[in-house]
Amino acid sequence: MWRFYLLVSICIYNGCGKKTPAENTPSTTPTPPANVTLEQRNGLYYKPESNTPFSGSLLHKHKNGNNSFESVYLNGMKLLQRSWHANGVPREEYRFHQGHIVVRRDWDHTGKLQTWRNLNLLAQEQFTRATQFAASNPPDWEKAYLWFHIAGANGHLDSRRFLSNQPEKLTPQQVNEIKVEAERLLGLNTQKTGNLSDQNASIKK
Repeated sequence: MWRFYLLVSICIYNGCGKKTPAENTPSTTPTPPANVTLEQRNGLYYKPESNTPFSGSLLHKHKNGNNSFESVYLNGMKLLQRSWHANGVPREEYRFHQGHIVVRRDWDHTGKLQTWRNLNLLAQEQFTRATQFAASNPPDWEKAYLWFHIAGANGHLDSRRFLSNQPEKLTPQQVNEIKVEAERLLGLNTQKTGNLSDQNASIKK
């Protein structure tokens, strides 16, 4: 069953189905504030006039001293971008993996989690990436299954159908390890602190 869903999806998202023109597709890429002093070159971030990919964090504050914006990098790759309202309540959070967005979360000024209006588009991008890994030669089943997990967590129904069946090319131990990694990338372990909530909130942002 898992293989059947996968073959159908690869067909749909690699040429057999109707595609939306790129110029009509909204972007899911976050926009950093203008005062971030890093340069992006070939997908990696650097300090100006430096040839070493940047590792570390950038932090900006509101006039009242509360945190305003933070971004975290490792070897030139952005891992995390988040911002806060002036009252100290979280405003936005992006988490990344290998240059791709894993999840975006938004809160209003009272701390109530909102549902991002482009969440379904992001989940579709992640699902398509998973099918591309599965269709590569040779297939990369671990990366495919990781992105199916991520897409499923963002509400993609076909990804959740895949996850309901044991993949033929992965052992139960591999599946469990990939699930743990997906939850780490999604930041789900921080839900225990009350900072994060279900992505499928009812309010549209």
